[in-house]
Amino acid sequence: MAVRIAGRVLLVAIGLAAVGVGFFRFTGAFEAAGAHRGVPVCGTAEAGAGAECLHQESGRVTGKYEDGGDSTSYMLTVARETAPSGDYSVSKPFYRDVEVGSVVDLRVFRGAVVRLAYRGHQAEHLNILWMALLEAALVIGVGTSAVAQGLAAPPARKWWVAVSMAVPTAVTAIGGSAVLVGLQWPLAVTLVLSVLGWLVAVTVSWSAADYWNF
Repeated sequence: MAVRIAGRVLLVAIGLAAVGVGFFRFTGAFEAAGAHRGVPVCGTAEAGAGAECLHQESGRVTGKYEDGGDSTSYMLTVARETAPSGDYSVSKPFYRDVEVGSVVDLRVFRGAVVRLAYRGHQAEHLNILWMALLEAALVIGVGTSAVAQGLAAPPARKWWVAVSMAVPTAVTAIGGSAVLVGLQWPLAVTLVLSVLGWLVAVTVSWSAADYWNF
């Protein structure tokens, strides 16, 4: 009995450690996405020597199209001076006013376009680290599975139930992470919402494992 309890405690501890790693990766990706906010433009008085700043470029619109789905996205294809062309989402008024061949102002941070501007219109683009978010979601999913299995009432004859819950947990985590990164609410609020979401996920996984073990 003591060995079994120790094993369950160890499993929970390992799971919580994995979840912690996942949240750490998510926090890094969240901060990287909005790191350009508040950064001064290079060459201005606010930009200190050696400090990070927003580089100014010009880009030429080489194409525009509407991407229909659940909601229409208005996309511009912009050729940059120092990098390959890219597609960028803009507002409908921005899309209507710009033409193929128009020159737009770009702000570049760490090599990525973070803002487009044209005749009073602006469009911000977050540098979302999708691979980091995916890795964080997978680690959180596996960690949650371990925690749920450790908390489930013994004997854990159907361990595969908790393990299988790692998949929907990871999928939910990547979806929730993408939404929270896009919203860019204060980090404290984002972490509170993330932890609340994780508590719901581990409760569901725990309940499923507990139910099927009997």
